[in-house]
Amino acid sequence: MNLFKRLILTAASVILFSCSTNQNGSTVVVAVKADPDQINPVTHVTAFGRILCTGIFPRLLESEFDTVTGMIYYQPLLAKRFEFSQDHKSLTYFLRSDIFWDDGQRVTAKDIKFTFELINHPDVASSKKDQLQMLDMDENGSLDKAIRIVNDSTITFYFKQANPLQIYDTNLQPGFLPYHILKDVKPADLRTHPFNLNPLSAGPYRLSVWKKQEQLIYLSRKEEAGKVDQIVFRVIPEYTTRLTALKTGEVDVMYPINPQDVAQIKKENPAIRIEVMKARYYDYVGWQNIDQKIYHESNGAIVKPHPLFGNKKVRKALTVAINRQEIVEGFLGEYGQQAVSPISPVFKWAINDSLRPLPYDPDLAKNILKQEGWFDHDGDGIIDLEGRKFEFDIYYDAGNDRREFAALIIQRNLEAVGIKVRVQSVETNVFYDNELKKNYDAFISGIGVTLQIDPTSEWNSNLKKNTYNDVSYQNPEVDKLIEKGKSYTNPLDAAPTWKKFQAIIYEDQPATFLFWRDEIVGYNQRIKNTHTTILGEIDNYWLWTIVPGQ
Repeated sequence: MNLFKRLILTAASVILFSCSTNQNGSTVVVAVKADPDQINPVTHVTAFGRILCTGIFPRLLESEFDTVTGMIYYQPLLAKRFEFSQDHKSLTYFLRSDIFWDDGQRVTAKDIKFTFELINHPDVASSKKDQLQMLDMDENGSLDKAIRIVNDSTITFYFKQANPLQIYDTNLQPGFLPYHILKDVKPADLRTHPFNLNPLSAGPYRLSVWKKQEQLIYLSRKEEAGKVDQIVFRVIPEYTTRLTALKTGEVDVMYPINPQDVAQIKKENPAIRIEVMKARYYDYVGWQNIDQKIYHESNGAIVKPHPLFGNKKVRKALTVAINRQEIVEGFLGEYGQQAVSPISPVFKWAINDSLRPLPYDPDLAKNILKQEGWFDHDGDGIIDLEGRKFEFDIYYDAGNDRREFAALIIQRNLEAVGIKVRVQSVETNVFYDNELKKNYDAFISGIGVTLQIDPTSEWNSNLKKNTYNDVSYQNPEVDKLIEKGKSYTNPLDAAPTWKKFQAIIYEDQPATFLFWRDEIVGYNQRIKNTHTTILGEIDNYWLWTIVPGQ
């Protein structure tokens, strides 16, 4: 069966409601580090903001991840069904007619097109605009030709070409906005509009209370036996305080939990169940591949290799000089694994199994560096080339214990091969701003992979367009492979392409891929029907149930 046609109408998949609030009194308390930035599926920035949106705003389809095959399948939500055209260049969704916003207005195709138009508007500056790149827009960038409303219950998307991301890109995560409420809001004002703090719901929950720096309360919109009437997201900034609250039963759910704490929890707290989201996030050392000073001074017109990291053989030497397994074992334990490429191992169908982590081999690193001309000519313990010493600062986001742990090991390992490294921690927002502006020679960062393989934003050579290519990697062959991989209608057909992509990245070592890490969630045992998968730490929380009497 075509995976895109695997759309089965089941009662369990219907989670959009229009009924009155359930009053059975069951409550679950979730500990969170901080408030969301806002609750708007178009403009939210934080992961917590996304999680909150999924319980309020309607989506066309529900995603399900098959851990055996590494594939994503879809179940109906707002959409009853969908159909592709014969050439696979258009996709039509047929909507249910019984889904309503809190004010009684029906959810229609207008809401869907309106949301995409907001994403497309430059004044909104939505991070989701990349999902529109394959739509068949007009020359002026309008969506009028790309998205057409047939009637209130039918909407069609038109694409430049058939590709495996058509459902993923149009099934907007985490949902759609109400046209009738926001149609008169100026796009430039959307990010600061009061709606974002008190949104209208057409999902399983509605926002009842939001006390900043204290808590948010979600109330169920449908009475259903066993389901949770009320979810309280309690803001507890300190990690140790959150963990204590989980252990004492003051809160029912906490994430993420540090790997070092899991063994003690399992031993001393039988009322807590540990679940794991596997390998969606990886950390890496970013080596700036280009001379960013020349790049900035020429406004991007001149691209030359970085004097330290522009040589792929040198980058390979740096990788084999770093004891990545020591980092994994020392901080992540069983909840991490060495990384070899930016394709997650959960996508089993696409993984290049022939690639193995490069060995930790300081002697090999020294030999490679010598072959490339790096010697300690003056006997000061630091290798140099043509008068330039191999020394640099490596940056990470302050307060990130995992990256601090890695940075200190990297510093020690590289000094052992004659490279001087200064470790610098920087306030989080400042760090990420400088990272994306290419202001760092070297840094430790991380990426959460998308649910469908699309490495464009991180590895395409167009540096001005793809700002998340923070190491400034450029390889025309990789560009061609990415476009080829995105051209298949069935993702499985793209597997050989993605395997070749990984092999080239492995050879070029544009970054040192450190590890894939798991996200660890703690649940009170009274909560059942939890869903911790690659789709999210507390994915589908509206399906949680409570053990009777607890």
